[in-house]
Amino acid sequence: MIRFGPWSTTLGLAAGFGALVAFLLWRAPGNRAAHRLLAALLLVAVLRLMPYVLGFAGAYDAWPWLSFAPFQLGLAIGPLLYLYLLRLATPALPPRWGWHLLPAALELAYLLGAFALPLGRKMAWNNHVHEPWIAPLLDVAGAVSLAAYLVLAVQLRRRYLQWLREHVSDQDARRQPWIGTTLAALGLWLLVSTGFDLYSSVVDKLNYYDRFPQYLAFSAIVLWLGLEGWRYAGHPFVQMATAVVAPPAIPAPAPSAATRDWHATAANWRAQIRDQGWWRQPGLTLADVARHLGTNENYVSRAFNLGTGQNFNAVINAMRVEAVQSRMLADHGAELLTLALDCGFSSKASFNRVFRAQAGASPSAWRAAHITKISAMAPFEATSPGPRT
Repeated sequence: MIRFGPWSTTLGLAAGFGALVAFLLWRAPGNRAAHRLLAALLLVAVLRLMPYVLGFAGAYDAWPWLSFAPFQLGLAIGPLLYLYLLRLATPALPPRWGWHLLPAALELAYLLGAFALPLGRKMAWNNHVHEPWIAPLLDVAGAVSLAAYLVLAVQLRRRYLQWLREHVSDQDARRQPWIGTTLAALGLWLLVSTGFDLYSSVVDKLNYYDRFPQYLAFSAIVLWLGLEGWRYAGHPFVQMATAVVAPPAIPAPAPSAATRDWHATAANWRAQIRDQGWWRQPGLTLADVARHLGTNENYVSRAFNLGTGQNFNAVINAMRVEAVQSRMLADHGAELLTLALDCGFSSKASFNRVFRAQAGASPSAWRAAHITKISAMAPFEATSPGPRT
């Protein structure tokens, strides 16, 4: 008899929510490849819950042929995580990316083959081969795979954040908290899974019911990933460009560092950026500036680094801070946020962080200090003696 009690219902609600979000992500516009990879990751997590949703409801007792239904695809979690983050950070997946999913495909093929066996042979295979040998091997392989792909994903995140620091002027675009959230969620998944497996192997064999807290934790992770994944589905992710081609009429120069006057080149380009007002564009990127200048990103980045000792981001934000300071002194009552947005900052938080880093004080404190200084100097200027006759 099938009966959904508190345990099966709790896990079932989490599984249903995860499946719904996966469906919505699959159909979501925007970065479809990334959305569908996240949807697949959520579905794999939901499938992991299903043996316990059904088991606690008595489905396996009522329908023993459900054994070996392909619910647990542990070898798919790590590759899907890595490919999802890679597609968020880059314009396209690399060639032959599907090879990452080959172990998961083999795991699926094994489960489908065992699922198709007659019930008697299936039970014998489970008792004499699967449980003592193959199941522990799949558990270890899944944990090792997820750990390895987490390392790759953390390295990818570091490269991506470094690229953002060098190529994007918008501080908010450089934060990307969702990537860190995804890594934390899957890291917690690995920690919980490995912890329960080690306890069962070393301390005391855990039965089906002893595993409920493990799957309750998995349910919480599914809810977390689903909520945050849908929240950030429409979030714009600046992607690392694989190549930027200069306009054909103005090929990118390639002089040696020893002969090029990088100071003069950087000064000339800074003047162009300032005069043309490109720095006022929120979210301005190194690719945008290179396109305006008719050259490539690497050359512009090298000119700023060698010619000014600053990266692109620091150069652009210095111009924005100088412009805000000038306008604050010209209009003491101007709204700070209005000045910030007019000068290219995308948010108040971004403006405050950059201004404090550049000026050593908050915008309001800097303005108050300079207004006080100007007010203190005014009486001396008003009473200064005229020229002698």
